[in-house]
Amino acid sequence: MATNTTEKVNLPSQVFDELAKRYENGLGGAQIDIVRGILSHSKDKYPIDSNSIVHDNACGPAVVTNQILSQGISPPPHIFATDYAEGMINVANCYKERNSWDTVTVQHMDGQSLTFEDEKFTHSISSLGVFMFPDEKKGLSEMYRTLKPGGWIGVSSWKDVRWPTAALAAYEKVFPDAKDPMVLPLAKNWMDPESCERNLREAGFQDVKAEVLPCANRQPNAKVGASIFAGFLKQISPTARAWDEKTWERYAECLSGLIEEMFAPSADGNGVEVTLYAIVTSGRK
Repeated sequence: MATNTTEKVNLPSQVFDELAKRYENGLGGAQIDIVRGILSHSKDKYPIDSNSIVHDNACGPAVVTNQILSQGISPPPHIFATDYAEGMINVANCYKERNSWDTVTVQHMDGQSLTFEDEKFTHSISSLGVFMFPDEKKGLSEMYRTLKPGGWIGVSSWKDVRWPTAALAAYEKVFPDAKDPMVLPLAKNWMDPESCERNLREAGFQDVKAEVLPCANRQPNAKVGASIFAGFLKQISPTARAWDEKTWERYAECLSGLIEEMFAPSADGNGVEVTLYAIVTSGRK
C-alpha cells in the first residue's frame, strides 16, 4: 500500500493564522536555537550594528527581531518585520508594543512580492519562512533584489522535524488498507545542506554555506508535546484536514503514542525534550 507522499502544498494564510496562536509553545524554544544559529553566521564578517537595516522576512512572532534586539546594540538597528499571515502580524505587533520596539516596523506583506525598494537592506533573514513559500525561488529573488550590494542573507529550513516519521507509521497502522497515500507538505529541495546551498547560489548569492543545526523542542511533559505535534499535523496535512472528527481521533490516539516515545527527560530535569534538526544557510549578495 502507498503510505505517504511528499509535495509542495500551498497552505492558506488561515492555517498560519491558527498556528500563530500556538507557534512559540509548539516549537518549544527550537526556533530560538535556530535563529541564534543563523545570527552566528553573520557575526564575524557581517555583524549587525546600529547602522544595519534588517528585514525579518516571514517573521512569524518576530523571533529574529527579538533575538537581534536582545543583543543590546545601542542604538538598536532598524528592523522591518513582515509576514503574509495576519495572525503572525498581530502577534509581532503585540511584541512591538509590549517591548517598545521603536526602531521596528511591522507590515503585512507577501514575501514573494515585497513592496520594498531595491537595495534597501543590509541583512535579510528568513527563519523557517522562505522554504515554505509556494514559490520559494521568487521569495529568494525578492530577498536578493532588496539587499544592498554586499548585503547578507540568512535562512533556515527543516532537515528532520521528527513528527513525519510518527505520522506515516500511525497512518500505516490505523489504515493498513488505505489506497490513497498520506500527504505531508515537505519541501524536499530544502532538506539537505547541498540543496540549500544550491538554492541560494542559483538565486545569485555568493560565499554560500550551510550547516545542520540540532535544536531542542522542550515541553512540560510528553503528552503536551504529542498534543502540540498532532495539532500541527492536523493543520498542515491535506489528508488529516479532510478527515471527520471521529477518524481524526482514532488516528491521533495512535500518533500521540508514537510521538510521546520520542521525548526524553530534559538534561536540566525540567520537563522533556526532543531533538529536531534544522539547516541554516547563509551567503552574501
